[in-house]
Amino acid sequence: MKLGHRDDKVNEANADANQAETTDAGDAEVQQAVDDVNVGQASSDGQSNNEDQDLINVINDQQARITELTNMVQRTRADFENYRKHTEADLARSRKNGEESVIKKLLPIIDVLDSAMAAVPDELAENDWAKGVVGAHKNLTKMMADLQLSKQVVKIGDAFDHNQHEAILFEDGEGDQEVIAEILRPGYLYNGAVLRPAMVKVTKK
Repeated sequence: MKLGHRDDKVNEANADANQAETTDAGDAEVQQAVDDVNVGQASSDGQSNNEDQDLINVINDQQARITELTNMVQRTRADFENYRKHTEADLARSRKNGEESVIKKLLPIIDVLDSAMAAVPDELAENDWAKGVVGAHKNLTKMMADLQLSKQVVKIGDAFDHNQHEAILFEDGEGDQEVIAEILRPGYLYNGAVLRPAMVKVTKK
């Protein structure tokens, strides 16, 4: 009877040992699974971080490209605006030079008509030829006003100004100041600027 009881104890001890081994093995498997999950999560987090950084790099590159293109557009716009202004200035200058060239060709005709008007005697005032000269002079005067062409206002005794007057004769005089002694040919202004300076004789006063 004692022998059977001992065998039962041995079997019970073996069963406990087997159960302990099974429990340990199960715990080990659980721990391994947890470790695998942690490793997988860490790997996933690392991959996610890399993907986020790649996206940030792409966004930064695109923003830099947008800035570059914006600056390029602004420079192009500024260059075009400068070109437009220069072109308009060149056209205005060419138009003004062309107008001045044509008007200068009219000045000798105006000089002749002015001289003819000054030389018409009173007894010919009703003469058809004289009336024709007067009419032509009036039309020319109107045209001059329309063209912004005006005669220089120059008087004898005015100070000589080489920017406004053309001196072709000089006569001695007492003093240091150069003044206009005689007006030989009238000068003209076009749009307020000297087109042809008055031709004068200068003396000192």
